[in-house]
Amino acid sequence: MIYHSKRIIAESGTFDGYLKVENGVITDLVRSDVEVLPADVDFGDATIIPGIIDTHNHGYMGWNPDKMENGEKEVTGYVKAVASVGVTSIFPTVTDEKGAFVNVVKVAEKDPDGARIMGIHSEGPYLNRVGEKGVDQGHPDPDPAFIEKMLADAKGMLKLVAIAPELPGAKEVIRQLNQNNVRVAYAHSNMTYEEAREAFKWGISVITHTANVMSGLHHRNMGGLGAAILDDEVYNELICDGLHVRNEMMDIIMRVKHNAFDKIMMISDNTHFGGFPAGRYSGGFAGDCFISDEGFCLTDTGRLAGSAKPVIFGMKNLVKNMGMPLETVCRMSALNPAAVYGFGDRKGSLRVGKDADFAVIDDDFNCLYTYREGRKVYDCSVDTDLLNHECLDKCRVG
Repeated sequence: MIYHSKRIIAESGTFDGYLKVENGVITDLVRSDVEVLPADVDFGDATIIPGIIDTHNHGYMGWNPDKMENGEKEVTGYVKAVASVGVTSIFPTVTDEKGAFVNVVKVAEKDPDGARIMGIHSEGPYLNRVGEKGVDQGHPDPDPAFIEKMLADAKGMLKLVAIAPELPGAKEVIRQLNQNNVRVAYAHSNMTYEEAREAFKWGISVITHTANVMSGLHHRNMGGLGAAILDDEVYNELICDGLHVRNEMMDIIMRVKHNAFDKIMMISDNTHFGGFPAGRYSGGFAGDCFISDEGFCLTDTGRLAGSAKPVIFGMKNLVKNMGMPLETVCRMSALNPAAVYGFGDRKGSLRVGKDADFAVIDDDFNCLYTYREGRKVYDCSVDTDLLNHECLDKCRVG
């Protein structure tokens, strides 16, 4: 198949030309001013971008991969839903107390239409900080035996575990995870700047949703956030919707962080209420939630409780409101996470020899089509209703 677009965001640069795909792999990229090819599909003015890789996503459009009642159906609906916003690779963010890893692994093996499950991300259960209007409901202490259960249930797919390193036994669990080739993220922590920098040495290599749910930046107290952006080695997840982190703070982070555009990975942190209309919903991980018109997901106490906007919304914010080049933004939304988690040789950018993972978007960052390994897994003219209506009807309040 040969696809044409006036704007293809390739690893080598942006050009008007052709993307040639055979057996799910990119076999050629040709500029139209060099050669005119007979395109099978012409996207015209729409832009072809590398498929988004979202490594921190709890759900979307009512589909919750952590929910056990509907089994594999929940995960299957989820991977299709996220494909509608340009995601081609996903780490479902689930916990394993009730055995959710098993459903994720089963669906990954079946490979249904939608984003490919490239790994599992467990945010917790060992988290601590409840700042920003949170309510402390207690937490378990790290347990090596439960970590072994997680590793066994994941069958090699566990890629990231987020933990508050100040909890008793955290240092040993971090080492245990690293020994099993699992990255560990600094998350939901009350640590000071000095404590956090020391904890990073234990084997922490990722910062969970940088700036959120960690001690903040002050000119006499640099906090966990200061450690996250001044440490040159750690990689930074960042929610770029302009709601979780103000654009001005993102500007500071990107200016201060060494090699920022190699170290930042865009994430959504979507809850399963993402993609729902504004309103009040029951059944969130922190209780009832309110989705505002602008996209906040808030508890009754005003605490942020995940996100309602996908990565592509954050890309739009960075390009249109912060003036960043789309090429740079695509690096943070695709290539960086692919490289960090070990599959940058196959995914994360449009380059000859890589999987044909790409999304086609209009000028307002609406996703029109999504292709994963050359297979169309989302078509805006066909997949017009991907909502989990059972969840919508059950959870909507009023």
